[in-house]
Amino acid sequence: MSIKLFIIATPIGNLSDLSDRTREAISDIDLIFAEDTRVSKKLLLHIGVSPHKLISCHKFNEKSRFKQLNEAFEKGMDVALMSDAGTPLLSDPGQSLVSEAISLGFEICAIPGPTALVQALVGSGLPCDRFSFEGFLPDKEGQLRKHLLELADEKRTLVFYVSPHNLLKRIDTMIEVLGDRNACLAKELTKKFERYFRGTLSSIKQELNEENLKGEFTLVLAGKNKDDELKVDVSDDTVTDFILDAHRKGHSVKEIARLVADRYSVKKSEAYSRAVEVVQKKKD
Repeated sequence: MSIKLFIIATPIGNLSDLSDRTREAISDIDLIFAEDTRVSKKLLLHIGVSPHKLISCHKFNEKSRFKQLNEAFEKGMDVALMSDAGTPLLSDPGQSLVSEAISLGFEICAIPGPTALVQALVGSGLPCDRFSFEGFLPDKEGQLRKHLLELADEKRTLVFYVSPHNLLKRIDTMIEVLGDRNACLAKELTKKFERYFRGTLSSIKQELNEENLKGEFTLVLAGKNKDDELKVDVSDDTVTDFILDAHRKGHSVKEIARLVADRYSVKKSEAYSRAVEVVQKKKD
């Protein structure tokens, strides 16, 4: 008889989304590795299961839990991995624990359930046939710009987890780096105040205010569309401002030319000439 590690998806807001199979698995499992035992305790009590089987397993102590995992395997105990909400490992801890479990000989049994990225994607109205999940956006502006530039030519729909903190500023950065694309901002999915903001990034920003910026958000963004590529004359003031900003951030003329070519869909030779002209004029 095999010893199992269950990867258990839990509701992202609405406890009614908890499946009978998940309830049964949680009830029968000997030990649960939980991202936050306080959160998981509420779920266990909700379904009438004693929380004594819980042990914390988060990004700061995950590898130290290998000892308990090994002991469980030696005793023939089935175990489980649970995040605070949604499907474990998707922008949540647990990857190294699952890898270790496989090495020990556990049979991995993933129980399907809610995940915010899929919920937001299917409700967005944007193409779902091909998409790229990018997790959480970087906090620092420089890292954010670099990350977005790497995604500038991605044609698949993009899905991000976003914090309400600096969300408006991040939308501005997206518009600047990627253009004013179609998007959908999903708020408080499956909860009482669930809402979808659909439209261009700029129109979505106009709908946001101090009141509706509270909560958890998932952003679905249209991929690059050749028919909608932004065509800008390299002499345009917008391009000039972009070059000056990049120069202030310490980019070389060669790097600036590449950024301009990617951002504004112009030839690299034209972008380079314009970058040299603007930078030289600034020095003069």
